[in-house]
Amino acid sequence: MIPLHSPVIENLQGRYADVESLLDKEGFQLGGAYEYDHGYFDKALDWESDAHQSYLRIPVSSVKGRIGDSNATVKLGRPFVLRHEYQAGPDDNADTGTFSGLIDQFQEPAVKDAPVAEKWIDRAQSALRELETRIDQEFRK
Repeated sequence: MIPLHSPVIENLQGRYADVESLLDKEGFQLGGAYEYDHGYFDKALDWESDAHQSYLRIPVSSVKGRIGDSNATVKLGRPFVLRHEYQAGPDDNADTGTFSGLIDQFQEPAVKDAPVAEKWIDRAQSALRELETRIDQEFRK
């Protein structure tokens, strides 16, 4: 994990619906494992591949209300780059029951905090600059 500094993004507060819309325009999606009070917006940096492993991640926390509620007030945290390495083949830790087979479709990363190559850091910094520009143009009018 490589933290990135962004004075425009860090501590930015707004209505959840507005923040999510803004991030969505730049290709970020709220990760599925969010909680009511915090979560992460992710943007895949390795768009050439369907097996995304490198991400720009922006933490989001609730100031008032619940993450995902349109009118909640949220605050963004310090962005960072991370890389997951996935194992080839079936997940050794997967539960193979009938019901879980319908739910647990994605395998756990073999290495959750893999080394991050300079290429991904450069792409993340470029994506941050684009997001900062959009924030200045659309969000901070």
